[in-house]
Amino acid sequence: MTKSTLSAIALTAIICACPLLQSCAGSSSQTTYTTTAEGTPVEQTTTTTTTTDHPQSVVGATADAAGTIVAAPFEIVGDTLGIIF
Repeated sequence: MTKSTLSAIALTAIICACPLLQSCAGSSSQTTYTTTAEGTPVEQTTTTTTTTDHPQSVVGATADAAGTIVAAPFEIVGDTLGIIF
């Protein structure tokens, strides 16, 4: 294999690993809908975040930042579709 092929494989592995590492984050969100007396639904969002006293390593912080950057366009598209539909 050529050097450029190995570099491309390594870069692809890093890009694919970052979202997987970010999925270990300790937060969750739940949206519930309740109906008022007038019959209109009201949206209530509850977000729970779990934190630890352990500081992140340099690799973990870098992977978290890269995962956030990679996930941002997908979140924007998902939020836009949520507003439309």
